[in-house]
Amino acid sequence: MEAVETGLSSLIVTLNAQATTRAAALTALALRQDLQLGELGGNWIPAVLESADPRTAFREIEAIPGVEFVEVVFVELTAPDASQTATLST
Repeated sequence: MEAVETGLSSLIVTLNAQATTRAAALTALALRQDLQLGELGGNWIPAVLESADPRTAFREIEAIPGVEFVEVVFVELTAPDASQTATLST
């Protein structure tokens, strides 16, 4: 069975402008084990997502009440190890 590789995604999460809704969203985001949050700037917070299934994670994050939008800034996927995918003959 093939090992599942995780990827890193840099995100900007736009939060609701209403303070209590924004605070609740921040709490929910902070509870995610696959997400590291940066410093809040206005209604935006940078985050790094480490996930083998980023599409599902994006949908889950966008579904959090108080999250208005998730912008993907950068995605890094791990390439398969060449020694496992090809054999060179000389």
